[in-house]
Amino acid sequence: MRKIRRKQAAVSAWILIATLGISPMVSAAAVPVEAENESMAYTVTDSRKNGEISSGSLGIENVSPSEPKAGEAGEETVERTLEDKPGTENQTDAEAGAAESEHRENLPLESDTEPVAKATPSEAIQEVQEATPSNAVMIERSTNLWGGMEMSDHFDGEGTEESPYQINSSKDLKLLAYNVSNEEVDGYAGCYFTLTRDVSLSDSASWLPIGYFTEAGDTEPHPFKGNFDGNGYRIYNLKISDTTQSYAGLFGSVHGAVIENLTVDGQVNADSKAAILAGEANDSEIRNCFSKGQVRGVGVIGGIVGEAYDSVILECTNTAGVLGGTDASGNEEAFAGGICGSAQSSFISDCTNDTTDSYSALYSEGYVGGIAGNIYETEVYNSYVEGKVGSTSADYIGGLVGRMQSGQVKNGRFAGTIGASTSATLKTAGLFVGYIESGTVELGDDLAYLYTDSEDKYSLNPFGNKLTPQIRLEHHIGAYYSNQRDYSLYQLGGFTKQTNRYFYEELEEGVLGIGKENVHHYAPSKTGDPVRGYLVNIPAIDHGTLSVLESQNNFAKEIDWANPGALAAGTKVLVYTSPVNDTGAEPPVYYELEPDSLFWTADDFDSKELIQSGAGEMAFSMPDKNITLSATYRAMTNGVILDLNELTFDVEQIRSGSRWNPQIGWKVTDPQKLTATIIPDSAANKNIYWNVKDTDGSSTDVILVDENGVVSVNTSAKWIQDLIKAGVTNQELYPSKKITTEGTGYGTVTVTTEAGQKRASAFVTVNFKITDDTVVPVSGVELDQAELAFDVTRTLEGDRRNPSESYSVTPSKRLYETVSPEYADNKEVTWAAGDTDMLRVDTEGMVSVRADARWIADLIRTEEEANRENPYHQREAGGSRSSYVTVTTKDGDKQAVCAVNVSFRTVDSTVVHVEHVSLNQSEVKFMVEKLMTGSRTNPKVEYKVSQPQQLAATVMPEEAQNKKVGWSLADSSMAAISEDGLVTVKRDAKWIQDLEAVDAANVAKNRYALSTASGTRDTIVTATTEDGQKTASCKVVVEFKTTDQTTKPSGSSSGGGGGGSSSGGGSSSRSSAGSANGPGKENGEWIQDTVGWWYKNQDGTYPKSCWQQLSYNGITEWYHFDEKGYMQTGWYTDTDGKIYFLHPVGDGTRGRMVTGWNLIDGKWYYFNTVSDGTRGALFVNCETPDGYRVDAYGCWIP
Repeated sequence: MRKIRRKQAAVSAWILIATLGISPMVSAAAVPVEAENESMAYTVTDSRKNGEISSGSLGIENVSPSEPKAGEAGEETVERTLEDKPGTENQTDAEAGAAESEHRENLPLESDTEPVAKATPSEAIQEVQEATPSNAVMIERSTNLWGGMEMSDHFDGEGTEESPYQINSSKDLKLLAYNVSNEEVDGYAGCYFTLTRDVSLSDSASWLPIGYFTEAGDTEPHPFKGNFDGNGYRIYNLKISDTTQSYAGLFGSVHGAVIENLTVDGQVNADSKAAILAGEANDSEIRNCFSKGQVRGVGVIGGIVGEAYDSVILECTNTAGVLGGTDASGNEEAFAGGICGSAQSSFISDCTNDTTDSYSALYSEGYVGGIAGNIYETEVYNSYVEGKVGSTSADYIGGLVGRMQSGQVKNGRFAGTIGASTSATLKTAGLFVGYIESGTVELGDDLAYLYTDSEDKYSLNPFGNKLTPQIRLEHHIGAYYSNQRDYSLYQLGGFTKQTNRYFYEELEEGVLGIGKENVHHYAPSKTGDPVRGYLVNIPAIDHGTLSVLESQNNFAKEIDWANPGALAAGTKVLVYTSPVNDTGAEPPVYYELEPDSLFWTADDFDSKELIQSGAGEMAFSMPDKNITLSATYRAMTNGVILDLNELTFDVEQIRSGSRWNPQIGWKVTDPQKLTATIIPDSAANKNIYWNVKDTDGSSTDVILVDENGVVSVNTSAKWIQDLIKAGVTNQELYPSKKITTEGTGYGTVTVTTEAGQKRASAFVTVNFKITDDTVVPVSGVELDQAELAFDVTRTLEGDRRNPSESYSVTPSKRLYETVSPEYADNKEVTWAAGDTDMLRVDTEGMVSVRADARWIADLIRTEEEANRENPYHQREAGGSRSSYVTVTTKDGDKQAVCAVNVSFRTVDSTVVHVEHVSLNQSEVKFMVEKLMTGSRTNPKVEYKVSQPQQLAATVMPEEAQNKKVGWSLADSSMAAISEDGLVTVKRDAKWIQDLEAVDAANVAKNRYALSTASGTRDTIVTATTEDGQKTASCKVVVEFKTTDQTTKPSGSSSGGGGGGSSSGGGSSSRSSAGSANGPGKENGEWIQDTVGWWYKNQDGTYPKSCWQQLSYNGITEWYHFDEKGYMQTGWYTDTDGKIYFLHPVGDGTRGRMVTGWNLIDGKWYYFNTVSDGTRGALFVNCETPDGYRVDAYGCWIP
């Protein structure tokens, strides 16, 4: 029995979780106890049935020291190897690998034995504390995952690409993990880290990944976003022992990160999204990384990355075991891959998975692939798998990819074995792809250049469930032989050995077909097998050939522009190049390699090397980069000719201005360009140079030539300066004479080719002379007047608000100049005004002033602004200004000045006109009331009339000179207006008399009826100004009403109301004339024609221009017919002025006279219902029998 001492009783939360049986791989752990003398023995078992991993159990029982448990020694060895072995931090990879290999042999990886003993979690630690997964975590660190961690307090370095943060120890790694997961920084986005040495994580019971959760209950980790360069060092003794943990690995989650040049060695026992390097990669790049050890989990697991999204994985190698267990919950979908468990929208290239040793198995449930368990829209290129892939517990197994949903798998080699071809759980297995899910995956486009190391392996379908019968030679799917030089291609169940090229050429063709820059190329080794190569790109060379060949390699092929290929780094490369001469041309053209034009350039432009050319061997050592060769051939030069053999230049010095101080000018022939033609025209080196000589071959300064062959005269040449000096000396002796000097000089221009030193020359002649145009200068000038005076008068007339304006100005005045000396050669002068806005002067000295000068306008504007509030103020702007006129001689700029004074005044003769007139009232109202009292048969009548009303007119502006106003009335029959605007209403106006007449007629029909005459009329009073005829109006409203207070005589009977004849009452127009048949008699008929309805009597006559009572549809009512005999509808006014309404709608009542209340055009009207001779007449300006008031138009007043 193994005894646990107190000092061995330290246990982490991860050990407690493992003890509870959560993990499928339970690490050996000691359980703390209270008493030192108490002891326990434990065993760890990992049972597997049919290739599946079941949950591990921890058997605990009391035993004696003499009875050690099975596996105890092995577990002790593992614990020491991973955690306690001294000196491992400085151990070499080879030593560490040997040590790990020794201990792996004792690990129970695939034991078929049952556990020695089983115990429940409570029984396992009942002497200490009953634990659950939740309180196990709480025992260690409560809800915070990071409490009590010992780590560095800072990083060395600045975090930049030039000075990255340095990772020197495990404490630095913990600080990095802590800061990322606790959001101390934003995942270190944009920051750089570098590993400075090998680092052991043996001091960590269970590693908390870089890019993990902050709290135990968090659902999303905080990813690492920076750049981590391992610098070729390794991180080892990584341990993760939480089988509930996802995002497990050295890195838990990375997003937008770059991880490179790193080796990670350790044990990861987790749930899902687990790998040695990174549990999950999103939009990240991982390159040149190595993973060793073991990964265990039940979901998505891989050697390098557990799950990848939009990421790139390049040049990575995995030798770690990737072991998938059983998900007891059944919620996890299992994907296991040597490089990546599952990849979506990612790129995987040049990766190797090697699980050949017994410790590095690759198996899981679900989907298992040597490179990836599952891919979706992912490219997998240049992959290599060796070792056993999968087991009988898997659903689908592929040598490269377990499940392919979409994407591409090309240039892959499978040199391993499929762990199971048939089993109860296995659905399909394939040499390259276990299961193709999508119907869009096609041979050639998506699957090509795939090979195994034996034709015999094709007893298993290449792609599991699909495509095998469709494989053809052009898909490049086959097997390579043990020498790795020869290969065969699969088609229709058989193989065809390829004899026209080696296997490395086949692989390189596949790479070239992929066309991606970051996919490795293939080259031959000295024995012909494929090795890592670097592309040699040779473009077509004009006028020459260029190719390369690896030196002393019997399997290498020549590479040129038509046959691309790759070479291994460090090999000696021979370069072959030669010219292609054009001997058929006239003249023939011969080409040569341009010096220093043969070189190679790396495709990343970081390096370049010149290849020495000459009589000896041309060669270079192949770099570890893709390169492009360049060479330039040029035509050789045979001669040169010039377009001109002679040039002539004329040089003239022109002397002008004062003879005593002349101005010197030059008139020189423009520079002339000589054009040199190289023979032949196709010569590559057309470089030439120019020089000048005297005619005897000595140097000369007569002429100059530039690098472009442009020839010019040197006016500073000694021979020209000597001629000038002689002429000036002669003029000093005779100042009244002009200089006359002439001379000629000569030279040659020679052009020489750089290639071959070919020459051609041109002869140059230079003619020189002096032209003397100097004159005797002016010494002074005077004017005949020193001062001039001008007046400007502004006259305003008409309306002051809009006056007419005129100006009068003093006439122009002439100034005369006198130039001295009198005999000066040039007496011309110019005139100028000091203020051109104020005055003008012409070329003859005539001076005038400007009435539109700005200073005058400013005076006027200032006055206008001052009078803005009183525009009727009289204008009086005035002032004076002074300026001057200058005369200047053209020769010598001698000047004389005359002062000019200008006076300005304003004469305002305008008047103020009327602009507006307004009245004190917009409306005046008058009332004429007729009051009737006494007996109704002989009433007393008197009239009450409103008093006259005074209208007052206001004329504007106040300053107007004529404010007279005239008055007028639009209708003088209604009222009268006096000359001073007094309005008086006329009581006896005709419209009032007309109302009274109508009322009297009504009363005459019923002498006891009340008088109701009333009405309203209006007119307009207009006031008109005498000045400007401005008008203003006032509305005059006159209302007339009758107040009948008379009484009926006693004993009389009423003729109104409902009395009277029912058939013959009313006006004569409502008589029975034209209706001889009488009401209700059906002795005629209604007829409708194209004009309308009319009524035909029995005797053939028809009513017209009359009322007639007729029956229609059994109802008898009054109708009215027009002068043509057609029935009328709508409004109708009878001869007595009464208004009726005849029904207009054709609903069986059309044409009938309406009575009572009727809604017509949205308004209510009342028509008499009483047969009193006016039945059907419209009530107006009165009260209806039911108590409602109607207006003068008969409309109801609400």
